[in-house]
Amino acid sequence: MSFTTRRGFLEVMGLATGGFLLRSTPLGGNAFAQAADPKFLLLVYFEGGWDQLLSLDPRNAALPQYQRVGGRAPTSGIEPAYAQTAAETPFVETVMTATGGTGVQARGNLTFGPAVPDTMLAHSNDLCVIRGMNMDTLTHEVGRRYLLTGKFPRGLAASGSSLNTVVSAQTGAQGDIPNMSIGTESYNEGLTPAASAVRVASYRDLLTVMQPQAGAVLPAASESAVRQFEDTDDTCEQHGYDVSGLVTAFKGSRQMSRQLAQPAKAQLFDFKVPTPTALTELYSAFNLNTTADLTSMRARAAVAGQAMVNGVSNVISVSLANGLDDHFDLFGQQAVSQQAGWDSLGRLVAYLKSKQVPGLGKTFWECTSMMVFSEFSRTPMINTREGRDHHLTSSCLVAGPGIKGNTVFGASSNTGMQTQKWNFTTGALDAAGGALIRPADVHATLLDSMGLSFSHLSNQSPRVIAAIKR
Repeated sequence: MSFTTRRGFLEVMGLATGGFLLRSTPLGGNAFAQAADPKFLLLVYFEGGWDQLLSLDPRNAALPQYQRVGGRAPTSGIEPAYAQTAAETPFVETVMTATGGTGVQARGNLTFGPAVPDTMLAHSNDLCVIRGMNMDTLTHEVGRRYLLTGKFPRGLAASGSSLNTVVSAQTGAQGDIPNMSIGTESYNEGLTPAASAVRVASYRDLLTVMQPQAGAVLPAASESAVRQFEDTDDTCEQHGYDVSGLVTAFKGSRQMSRQLAQPAKAQLFDFKVPTPTALTELYSAFNLNTTADLTSMRARAAVAGQAMVNGVSNVISVSLANGLDDHFDLFGQQAVSQQAGWDSLGRLVAYLKSKQVPGLGKTFWECTSMMVFSEFSRTPMINTREGRDHHLTSSCLVAGPGIKGNTVFGASSNTGMQTQKWNFTTGALDAAGGALIRPADVHATLLDSMGLSFSHLSNQSPRVIAAIKR
């Protein structure tokens, strides 16, 4: 989706029609002048359903139980198929050689599949992998919205607010664009409209919305009259006009429009080639060299990093991989798409580690909580079309100041990669007294680790995973 005019952007966002209201905040240029550590959130989506064997839940491809023998399926019901992928993907072949044919990359207590590059592996000490998560769905829309909100959808419709909106609402909707959604869905159900996400597809949309458009400035007398109206106390007559929320939406839209109009900050997203001098460091960090690079996942990650370190957004959701829903001949394609996403994310984390929060003495990464997910996973066995279908058991990645790094919680079974029950306090496998891991549990744990409430999930009976909290 792209927005060719500022008005078009606001109409799509609902600012011009009452669907989006955002109050002005005291933040922006002074967004980080706070006594307590600020809370940042990264919500990262890999679109299409990932093959977790290639990334977060690998298996040793050299073991006989994971290999075909005489054309017969592996006895474990799990087929990593790294060798087939390596035949079409050079970087997987490099990993296979480096790991002695296992395909499993070990970093501390963590293991990763061959699609995770060094740029992401470098941060393993900060990461917590959650495996064996029960998704309860094989439908893309349901799985995606389940992970976004922590609540199982109503049919295909999202139930409740997405995690980014919940965090933005509880932290006071901070920044010029408090909640930015880059290529992802976002939901607000019953929370302050100030926390609703501004959805953009690329840096171009930010340029459009943050720069005042020609002819958009009202004459001084008109502007004064509008502001006087906005500042007027409510009357019975106005309440009558506002029965559908139109007056409230109008006032909020005007405030949001003024807040978004930041010509100086818009230049932060003026991505082009050759490299603007002011963006040299950013381009280097995300390996942006050509015009084609500016439409890559690395460019999306660069927009997220630029927004966060410059006080534009404290809460950012971003899609960093697509094209993963391939049921046919996936060898190579899944690995390539995932590798691009993990590389982009690794560069984003490194960039946040390189930048300090003004006046705090900590890096942005030290104040950032993160969840990385896909709507579900691919089947552990290759289908008859040399692809993988949809699988109920998935993985996710979390990190943050309140989350233990270099940690794994849960595991899929070694037969068919099925869900298993775990003790949420000790982290041990507990078939008798444990519980399955669900998205609601992950949301509750991440919010609790941030010192935020997860009461909105009460109807999901969430369990905090104490085993992964600091």
